[in-house]
Amino acid sequence: MITPLKRKKFDELIPAVPTSDQYQYFWGGSQDVFKRILISVALLITFSLLYNRTPDNFWGLLMFLCAGLGGLYWMLGPVSTAIRRNTKLRSLSQCGFWEAQVLDIYLSEEVQSRQEDFDQRGRMEVSYDTQSFFNLELGDRTGYTTTLRVPMRREYKRIKPKQLVCMLLFSNDPKFRRVNKITTDAYLPQINLWVSDYPYLRRDVFMNLTRYMLSRDQPIVDIEDVEDIEDD
Repeated sequence: MITPLKRKKFDELIPAVPTSDQYQYFWGGSQDVFKRILISVALLITFSLLYNRTPDNFWGLLMFLCAGLGGLYWMLGPVSTAIRRNTKLRSLSQCGFWEAQVLDIYLSEEVQSRQEDFDQRGRMEVSYDTQSFFNLELGDRTGYTTTLRVPMRREYKRIKPKQLVCMLLFSNDPKFRRVNKITTDAYLPQINLWVSDYPYLRRDVFMNLTRYMLSRDQPIVDIEDVEDIEDD
């Protein structure tokens, strides 16, 4: 079951300017910040040297601006990364509000890295770094199903089969005969819980939209003919 949304609401839910949650997501840990600081220092030094060797004309002004922006890369890097991700999603022409139901829940593990080492006797030992993922199979009464896969979190234990899940589907087809994109950003209003990896949506706006959609009774568009889906 999917309700097409107007472009104005689409742009409100997926803003061009990154949200604070998106900025925090790409901020990363201490190592990520340290790498960005090193890049900032390198850019600042490089463009400062070029500025000193450039006459006072357009190119000199350009080098000055590049030096300033380069010095702020450690802080602006997460903004540019979030803008690129949002722009990719906003390039799709259609957005629809989907009401689904939890069909199944299961956990899976994925190998993140493989390390080889030798013990004192010279025998090789192999160790694996794994991560647990939470898989949420969703579907509606038309028979359409999809699966969300996100890193496991403790609060996901509250999710049970048959609970309502609300999320967005994206397409270039006004009738949604083909869904081009889904996001790992789903909201369960009955338990007030988000299942998410990357915070694509303005969550305050989406929660208000969910309350509005669930409070009214209107015809919806079936998506029995949905074709390929490009997962997150």
